[in-house]
Amino acid sequence: MDNSLDLLIPSTEVAQRFLFSPKWLQKFQAKPGLFDGPLPFAEHGYSALISVKDEEKQGTVLFDTGASKKGILWNMDALEIDPANIQAIILSHGHADHALGLPGFIDRLGTRNLPLVLHPDAYLDRKLVLPDGIELGLPAPEKQDLRRENIEIIESVGPSMLVDGMLLVSGEITRSTDFEKGFPIHFAHRHDSWEPDPLILDDQCAIINLKDKGLVIVTGCGHSGIINIIRNAQRITGIEEIYAVIGGFHLSGAVFEPIIPETISALKLINPRYVMPGHCTGWKASHQLSRDMPDAFIPNSVGTTLILK
Repeated sequence: MDNSLDLLIPSTEVAQRFLFSPKWLQKFQAKPGLFDGPLPFAEHGYSALISVKDEEKQGTVLFDTGASKKGILWNMDALEIDPANIQAIILSHGHADHALGLPGFIDRLGTRNLPLVLHPDAYLDRKLVLPDGIELGLPAPEKQDLRRENIEIIESVGPSMLVDGMLLVSGEITRSTDFEKGFPIHFAHRHDSWEPDPLILDDQCAIINLKDKGLVIVTGCGHSGIINIIRNAQRITGIEEIYAVIGGFHLSGAVFEPIIPETISALKLINPRYVMPGHCTGWKASHQLSRDMPDAFIPNSVGTTLILK
């Protein structure tokens, strides 16, 4: 799931698009007609299916669940994703556009026991207070809704390993840059009162070490700052090379657009082979990335499959 869908983006060796991947082209050629089956759709939310393989070992995790029960279930059906193949769920943070699809997915699971990895702060009620005083609520996942026999909740502030040690969940991300200062209009309800919560400490990412290539980093919103996220991944793994950075970079809106130049300058120095920004990265930042890093930039669209090997 992501904010945009473009059925006409052509596939490449690395990025197979929904309509133009070999699998879907074969289906459409066998039975012409674009609308014979469900097509995926976009919503303001994020969800990624991550499959990893190391010789005989392999595993699949669901990273975030989009903004609605309907969205995640519809797109899983459209993409022919079998929940029986998913071995764990990761929540990048507790915001609604990443977590509200979770109840629908849990209902679809049936009786399977599945671990869910999240930060304890993911349950906090949050809100945005705009400069004109308007407040926007950000519903969080309810702990009691997750306490079912088929879900094993793993609350962790630190890093966690999943699927036979092939995927690392970062846990809390160290803030080291001087320009990624958080979300100043963001508040959380703690101890019976609302208080500033600019850092959104439950923000975490997924990390895979691609053999002989470097790290693949998957973010949700990237509230920690995408450069902080990358540097933290380098620190906790001891691996400097970055192969791909995928997900939300949170550079949209008046608060974050001023740090686009510094972010892109730092990202160019890190020099990942691929960047595929999505969700809350924003139009301005995405287009600047495409201009400044044309060989690395991959536009995202719902249903895209990245093949990194």
